[in-house]
Amino acid sequence: MSAVQPTTGTEIPMELARVAGRRVLVFKPTIRFRLGPGDRALVGPGDRVVPGMPIAERTPDASLVDVGRLSSTNGGKSDARPAVAGNDPLPSVWKESRIDAAEARARARQGMLMKSVPASPRPERRRPPVPGKWWVGGDERRGKQGKTKVVVRVGGTLIYETDGRWRAAAGERHELIEAPAAGIVLEARNSVGVAIEVAGAAMPGAIAAGEPSRGYLDVPRLTDGELWTSALDVGRSGAVVVAGSRLSGQAISRARAMSIRGLIAGSVGEGELRDLEASELRQKASLAPSVPFGLIALDGHGRRPIATPILALLAALAGREVAIVTDPPLLIFDVAEVPLPELPHDWIRARSGPHAGREGRWLESAGQYRFRGGLYLEGAVVRFVEDTDRTIVPVMDLERFIF
Repeated sequence: MSAVQPTTGTEIPMELARVAGRRVLVFKPTIRFRLGPGDRALVGPGDRVVPGMPIAERTPDASLVDVGRLSSTNGGKSDARPAVAGNDPLPSVWKESRIDAAEARARARQGMLMKSVPASPRPERRRPPVPGKWWVGGDERRGKQGKTKVVVRVGGTLIYETDGRWRAAAGERHELIEAPAAGIVLEARNSVGVAIEVAGAAMPGAIAAGEPSRGYLDVPRLTDGELWTSALDVGRSGAVVVAGSRLSGQAISRARAMSIRGLIAGSVGEGELRDLEASELRQKASLAPSVPFGLIALDGHGRRPIATPILALLAALAGREVAIVTDPPLLIFDVAEVPLPELPHDWIRARSGPHAGREGRWLESAGQYRFRGGLYLEGAVVRFVEDTDRTIVPVMDLERFIF
């Protein structure tokens, strides 16, 4: 293994530099969490986050709520309705608060699902109501207040104003979103999203699905480039498992049942992605808390094994904490230095065509070559692993690895 040394095009022959480069590692990537109506950010630009720290709050069952008339304070007065006897007065204007780290961690320990909106943790500054601002209210806002009925507190974000009356996307139940890795918040806006610059390295993927998740990296023994579904047992609970060349629907369902945090594979089918999405919707509808689960496919939908250099890098990081994020698809490593495998400078891999997934060594350029179908393309002479003969393939079908 060697330290991280980015490879440049000047270190390889000019003919080999014409092969498309595949960057295996990116440093300090920016990840995003999209928020919708009723969701709010719990952090602000410039804040530093650590793994497991709450950064946003979703309202999965948000509905349109008639907030009423809201106005900013005028000389200490406002046009809010009077408070109902025996209940806490409702705010006459929206109040946006930032939860400090201590309370956020305490709320995270209480569970992922919150049955009610807690009171504001500290005094807040009143500002004029604008779309996207956080609002807290109760049933009396919707004309459902009764003398013997317990007030149900709801929270959400303001959406729009019509004839002086505001509407909000709010709900009673809220879910916390935790930071999968350490970094610095670049942007945070209610109902829009949170952007974080990760302090570390990451491996780009082609497809990611599920939810951002975090766990220790488990690289089990693969048979013919694949992992048997029976190997996904409860002993790997809390792990992000390297599953081999392709993910099946059965493997995804079994991994979720065993509380596995994520799966890494070379490819995944569209049917399996639809099954995962349907499973997540059923889980949310049941109101039963579950651990985050994510999957990442490094090469897309085509069936092919994980590249040897990538598999060697994952094996070197086995046992360390990693995180899967979906926007963009990344596998994040929380390490100061990434151990890189020793890789010949002429090592190539077929990314498409009849030899897709095969690896070998670049020998020389074949120039303009006539391939099947009468197509003249720039060719390359390569020797694939376990082959004694040379093979001429189009340069456009090849890729080389850049660390």
